[in-house]
Amino acid sequence: MKTIWHLSRLYLLGSIRRQAHLATLFMGFILLMLPAYVNAFSLGLGAFERVAKDFGLTIVSYFGIVMAIVLGSTSVPRDQESRSLHPILARPISRGAYLLAHYVSMIVLLGASLFLLACCLLLGVSALTKSVDTSIFLGVWGSYLQCCVIAAACLLFSTVSSPALAGTVGAAIYLVGSLSEGFITYFLAEDRNSQVAEFTAKALKSVLPNLTLFQVKDAVVHQLAVPPGYFAALTLYAVTWITVLLMVANLIFRKKDL
Repeated sequence: MKTIWHLSRLYLLGSIRRQAHLATLFMGFILLMLPAYVNAFSLGLGAFERVAKDFGLTIVSYFGIVMAIVLGSTSVPRDQESRSLHPILARPISRGAYLLAHYVSMIVLLGASLFLLACCLLLGVSALTKSVDTSIFLGVWGSYLQCCVIAAACLLFSTVSSPALAGTVGAAIYLVGSLSEGFITYFLAEDRNSQVAEFTAKALKSVLPNLTLFQVKDAVVHQLAVPPGYFAALTLYAVTWITVLLMVANLIFRKKDL
């Protein structure tokens, strides 16, 4: 465990040296100014708050997904290209520990980035409403769990493919996993009358993570009641998928000829 911690710290510092945090700072500035901008065009304070939180949480979610795809699909291939992978694995470090260290550094960076963005959005909204709406963090927590699952999927495919292909597969998993049942039923089945597309979408959703469960933005924006224990169950669901993806990644990476 100590080895994983030291490797994770090393990879995290490497991401910071590559200035991965600058995009987060830029996005944080946008979210800080977003509520004031929306308020200038709103018809009332209530409309301003809902629209600002809706736009802000959407931006945070998409930014996190892009960040997860980039980090997850490039970490292992970067080590292979720079030839820093072989000296690391030449030490008494298992390949599973190596992958886990990469993943831990990714989720720490993702967590810090999304937490900063949530604070910026909260500060921007609170400055105008004179109240603190901590439910924003619940919406960001759902996005964070979703990003962690996508990062694990991209890390898995990056062990057997190029960064571009791993990122493409990660984006496809996000798009398919985010399809709602209503979209599949009314757009693919009824509007488009495509039985093949409907069957394909439902088949893929049955074997891929159901990312619609993590989309709690509407409940946060419209202050809808969330069932007790929902976020605990959601966290367990995400941890289960992450564990499965990392175990498969470990099995594949152990058999890969480096």
